[in-house]
Amino acid sequence: MDSWKCRTCMGSSTLGVVMSEIISSFRSKLDLDAVRERFPEISDSETPIWHGSPALMSMSGKYALAGLVFVIHLVFYWAAKYDTVIEGEANLNLVIGLAKAIIDISGVLGFAIIMLLVAKINHYLNTSTSGGWTTSWLLINGLIPLLWYLTTVINSILIFIGYHGFDHFIGEHIPVWKDWYYLVLGVFSSISAVAMTAHYSNAFQYAITDRRVHIRKKFLYFDSSVVGIPFEKVENLKVEPSIIGRIFGFGNIHVITDGMQSNISDDNDPVKQSSLLNPLSWIFIQRKNNPSSQDPSECLYCINEPMSVYALINELIDNS
Repeated sequence: MDSWKCRTCMGSSTLGVVMSEIISSFRSKLDLDAVRERFPEISDSETPIWHGSPALMSMSGKYALAGLVFVIHLVFYWAAKYDTVIEGEANLNLVIGLAKAIIDISGVLGFAIIMLLVAKINHYLNTSTSGGWTTSWLLINGLIPLLWYLTTVINSILIFIGYHGFDHFIGEHIPVWKDWYYLVLGVFSSISAVAMTAHYSNAFQYAITDRRVHIRKKFLYFDSSVVGIPFEKVENLKVEPSIIGRIFGFGNIHVITDGMQSNISDDNDPVKQSSLLNPLSWIFIQRKNNPSSQDPSECLYCINEPMSVYALINELIDNS
């Protein structure tokens, strides 16, 4: 007889029967061989109960950010390329007019500054889109036109003072930033971000056995980690659905262990105070956020039916 069914038979309370039925329900949906193949660290003495990964809509913020970046590129392309006014679109014409004014005043430098500001604002907000690779991607969007602009300026200065410019070394003139570069960069950048986001979402796999919670990460073939949390070390569980998660039925489960420390910063920390005296420290400043981690490698991130999985873990902890 199945060990979980034995527990059901031995349970004297209706609640115990219901909870054991939850375990049986999750197990009946599971392909044990597939889970063991994905998680080779699961020992033979463990029994897989549940397997999951971030929900399809869990990375919606990153997809929206990719769309925003494309729109910014498209607006600057339109402002640089066309002088026509779009009939009946006063707000859109205002935005395009502002972009046209920025181009007229500073050229591509203004666009680069706008993109770097978007990168900094996104980093400061300290949300799910403020991670390392997302911030790097936004910075690249700003640094490409900035470096292009600086190269042309330095080249002009070298020629003006009588030195050979970069043209002498590369054998041809440095091309001027063209209007259609905005569109090409925007399309390539946005498609790359969507592809990276889809891959990032698939990089995380979660499994629950009768003994522990397993968290596995494999991103870009070199950024990988494996974490196993035994039930005896779990002190608490916290379910944290986002606004979008409440709509689509997914949320985070934070497995709080006895070794975890609060991530609350100390404003009286002398190291932090000294860093604030640095005029460049604003580059790294982030808004204080919920101490709960939004890192998919540190929790069961945006999984479907989080309350059911929460109940499952509690039952498994009680049984262990």
